[in-house]
Amino acid sequence: MTRPGDLDLDDVLVVTFRKGFWDSPECEIFPRRVYGKVVRGHSSGWLNTLAVAAQALAAAARRRPKLLLFGSAHRLVPFYLVLRRLRLVTTPAIVTNQVHFGPRYARYARRVIVYSSREAEGRPNYVYLPIPADGDFGHVVPHAEDGPYVFSGGGTLRDFASLVKAVAGTDLRLTIVTHSPETLGVPGPLPGNCRVLWRMPLQEFLSLMAGAAVVVVPLRAGDTPHGHTTIAQALCLGKAIVTTRGAGVADYVRDGVEGLLVEPGDVDGYRAAIRTLLEDEELRAACERRARTRRSEFTYSALARSLRVLCEEVLGESGPDAASRAG
Repeated sequence: MTRPGDLDLDDVLVVTFRKGFWDSPECEIFPRRVYGKVVRGHSSGWLNTLAVAAQALAAAARRRPKLLLFGSAHRLVPFYLVLRRLRLVTTPAIVTNQVHFGPRYARYARRVIVYSSREAEGRPNYVYLPIPADGDFGHVVPHAEDGPYVFSGGGTLRDFASLVKAVAGTDLRLTIVTHSPETLGVPGPLPGNCRVLWRMPLQEFLSLMAGAAVVVVPLRAGDTPHGHTTIAQALCLGKAIVTTRGAGVADYVRDGVEGLLVEPGDVDGYRAAIRTLLEDEELRAACERRARTRRSEFTYSALARSLRVLCEEVLGESGPDAASRAG
């Protein structure tokens, strides 16, 4: 049995694509890593998933790891868990923030890392870890304009339409950075005080965020947590945040502490929250100060330490089906 502090990270095989933390120096605490090659399109495409599966099987056959750690290889994980359920593979696994399987198969992972504590409630093998914020925050140069502006960005399940309605007809200036017209989701022409920019280098995105007076992360209603990466980036930049109540944001933004929370789709609520933070300089400064104190929670170093602890825990458990019995 492995005791805490005795872990040999050579026993862990990381399977991932080169993204964020998984392509960082901090991830190099794991000497055994399989990086999937993007053959065509997005890394989550089926062709790329099959390619990284073949790489992972070959690496596992050579190295015979005691533990698999799946990083950014989301579509591969459900297949692995099916194999675990059928007892065709026995190597235990830790998986990260998966959305392609439910509790029925999650029980065949030793740990499922999620980025909202609400997701982990009542699930013994689910573990909440703060999401790491991507970006070189020590070298961000805030974008400068001739007046204050509101910034919003991201793509997954954003409610930009409500935010645009909130600023329409006002003197508020809004900059949105998103992936495509589909993720923008705003029919018709934009009001004159709104501008939309499309995909750009990460540091340019962070520069626009850093230069804003307020950052807004408008999220659609629903139980699926989303928007965490953008919120974590804003916290690391020390920005006062307006975001949507629910959607798993309670671990990141507390109402009146790091920012203000608005009910889903509440156009008047977004407008009032933005106005409040812009006009109440004392409140905004307090939110910015408290946001900066959270920065250490979202670093790659913090995630690396947490992953090491999880690996120690799993390798210290006895029996190849410990997690399955617990689930």
